[in-house]
Amino acid sequence: MKYFEVQDTPELKYAPQLKNWYGTFDVRDIRLETFPKLPDMQMFLLESSENTVFTDIILFPFLLVSPMVQEVIKMYHECCFFRNVILLNPSNQESKLYYLPVFSEISNIQLYKKQYENGNNISDMVIPLKEAINPDKNIFWVRDSKKRHIILSMDMAESLIRRDVTGLGLCEVELYQEN
Repeated sequence: MKYFEVQDTPELKYAPQLKNWYGTFDVRDIRLETFPKLPDMQMFLLESSENTVFTDIILFPFLLVSPMVQEVIKMYHECCFFRNVILLNPSNQESKLYYLPVFSEISNIQLYKKQYENGNNISDMVIPLKEAINPDKNIFWVRDSKKRHIILSMDMAESLIRRDVTGLGLCEVELYQEN
């Protein structure tokens, strides 16, 4: 199975920017083990901007997804919990419902990004003798020493693309077991 990492897109430049989010809740609690500490519903004011576009995926400061993306995730029956988040844009008094998803997290995995040019793989990947793995999940997190990566299966990525999801950037990755 092919996997993709969710990444920034140019449209996320205009995605909602949460105001005063730091300290509202601890982002370290966005894990399956500790998600009950998160409030069931949270409201955030947005930075005032006339150019704000409510994208279907928001990556910063934490992953938020629109109701359409939530339905796709549910369709794949993944082990996932959601918290409701209301985003309020004070400049035009517009609000939108988003969901804060909490996925299973896998560590001890190395990601190798694949890049293509004119249909040819141009990645400078030197893959050591490691075993390629297939987690048999459609969406999950991979934690490395620097950050948490959101990984989608090709099936889920295609489902989102068919629905014209905004804010979805993808980079193909291969997953290998760390020693």
